Amino acid sequence: MKRLNGVDSFMLRMETSKAYMHTFKIAIIDPSTDPDGWSFDKFRAEAARRIHLIPVLRWRYLDAPLGLNHPYWVEDPDFQLDYHIRRVACPPPADHKNLCAFMADIYAYQLDRDRPLWMMWVVEGLADGTVACVMLVHHAYVDGVGASWLMQRFYQPQPGITGDDPPAYAPPPLPSRLTRLGWALRDFPEVAIGNMPKVAVGMWRRFALERKRKSAGLPAHPAAGQMKQTPLNVNLSAGRTFVCDSVPLADFVAVSKALGVTINDVFSSCAAGAVRRLLVDLDYDPDSHPLIGATPFAGERPTGMEGLGNFATQDFCWLRSDVADPLRRLAASHQANVEMKEHLSQVKDAGADISALLQVVPPWGITLIRKAIHRRGGSFGFLGNLVLSNVPGPKEPLYLDRWKLDKWFSTGQLVDGTALNITMWSYNGQANICILTDRQILQDGWQLYGYFIDELHALLAVADTEAVVH
Repeated sequence: MKRLNGVDSFMLRMETSKAYMHTFKIAIIDPSTDPDGWSFDKFRAEAARRIHLIPVLRWRYLDAPLGLNHPYWVEDPDFQLDYHIRRVACPPPADHKNLCAFMADIYAYQLDRDRPLWMMWVVEGLADGTVACVMLVHHAYVDGVGASWLMQRFYQPQPGITGDDPPAYAPPPLPSRLTRLGWALRDFPEVAIGNMPKVAVGMWRRFALERKRKSAGLPAHPAAGQMKQTPLNVNLSAGRTFVCDSVPLADFVAVSKALGVTINDVFSSCAAGAVRRLLVDLDYDPDSHPLIGATPFAGERPTGMEGLGNFATQDFCWLRSDVADPLRRLAASHQANVEMKEHLSQVKDAGADISALLQVVPPWGITLIRKAIHRRGGSFGFLGNLVLSNVPGPKEPLYLDRWKLDKWFSTGQLVDGTALNITMWSYNGQANICILTDRQILQDGWQLYGYFIDELHALLAVADTEAVVH
């Protein structure tokens, strides 16, 4: 048994029949690196040999009775691997765009809370000969850094490594409701009362930081409460639009080096430019104000928790979609990211970042927050106007037996009021970009993806000019 932390519990309680709190993990496998080619039976057997390396995949969640404490993970005595891995064929035409449309439908699948909270669809029959392993994993299990660790447990850095026979799986029966009530009462002083003084001190320090900022004449740091509603900010429907594709990571590096900014600055600027053009398409004036984006950051992960739990935190930054010129927008994005990192460092030192605050919010409190946000009808999003995430992944190729992991895509979720997520994962020299949004906002995600690539090419042109000058 393991108790969820406050952020894990938040991920479960924010979920509804339309707000899915799972993440997408998409492995594009190239079977041509194995002389024997592809075999689903071989893949399934290899997954069975390796699943013990990722124990969370056999854990299901159980509530603490009466919402007295955060829920618990327990081993599922009824775990069946064949329930969680499904073999499907991509609908024709089986090109990449149609695969993305198929994956959008997969994303809108509601995970069964009476089982471990993950599913995998093995999508065969793709036109280019690859196989897509499309996985839904609930965000309550793990954050982005933990997911990267799990990925490198399942896949290996060299080809031809097969898993050993797994140890016997003999979990105990599920604990009774009375047992779980005892756990909740036993741990209540540590979880709620024990953390309360630290959070109270942290909040006092945070308010002091904001007062100091105001007295210095600095503008307020962006926060969800300051967001202005745009066509991107709605209560969610059940449908999703999802697209993903890859560009060379070297393109981002080239802009970064030539113009003296970070790769994340380039990513933020391209996202801002793409969203600017989308707002124009939606008859909204992007010059009226910048947007507010939520960005996750890695947190301190306790020893022994490498592949379990959410220890990441987040902060907000100005997304400078109000700046038309690409170079000026890049400079403004750089400044916004610098300010965000400084602010996050201060609030973490004060002990008042969002991950610390959620430790003392009981599950029923999170439910009240979710319902209050829904009543706002999209005018408030817990994650601001949109989510931006840039995650560094493995730099070298990975393998499952002799099959090469050709591409890796991953994205998070949407919540009421925050209906756009743009995520980039780097892997083996690739920048793998995902766009997830609500279908009522945008039915053709390739439109927004194309805008993003146009903005990257515009910055590359400036970077090439700078290289010639120097």
